[in-house]
Amino acid sequence: MSTFRFALLAVGLFALAFIGISWASKGFPVMAMRAVPLKPDARLPTFEESVKRGLRKDWEDSKTSQSDGNGERDKVRLELLQASNAYKLSPCDDTMKKNFVTALTNYTQAWYAMAYCRAGVGGCPNSSNDRLDAAAAAFKTPADVRVHQALRDAIEQGGVSRDDFPRLLRNHVFMWSGVPFGEPEAACITARQATRR
Repeated sequence: MSTFRFALLAVGLFALAFIGISWASKGFPVMAMRAVPLKPDARLPTFEESVKRGLRKDWEDSKTSQSDGNGERDKVRLELLQASNAYKLSPCDDTMKKNFVTALTNYTQAWYAMAYCRAGVGGCPNSSNDRLDAAAAAFKTPADVRVHQALRDAIEQGGVSRDDFPRLLRNHVFMWSGVPFGEPEAACITARQATRR
């Protein structure tokens, strides 16, 4: 047993001597920690660049009608914008009202299909909160802001009620305008009274 201890002690001393000699040959380096100021990375924008980029995006959003680039949503946006403007100019025309209701129904249906899609199918998020967030983001582009303003202007003319829309979408149609729907005949009461006189 003493031979084993002797051999173990000899190997340990040899290893310690080897490590000590190699450490001495490198000049006795000691690992030290020191604080060094961070250097800028060209890949990361500075605070000033970030602010300028944010202001530029806000300006572009206010001056342009950029959309999210989806062709189907762009089509329903344009249809609703045109129908809203036409209804605003001629709220007593039954064709304009029909076109307006159809366009608003299609726009709301496009949002509804995105917000209540089947989880995991066609890139649909798994969480219901993520689905609603994705739908909200898709329908809050600068193009949508302009559509919503035209929609508010058209609804303020009156003449459109919740009963004009399919039952499934009635509760959702209101959210785009933020303006409560008026009575079905409110838009044309003054015009019809003038015609009777």
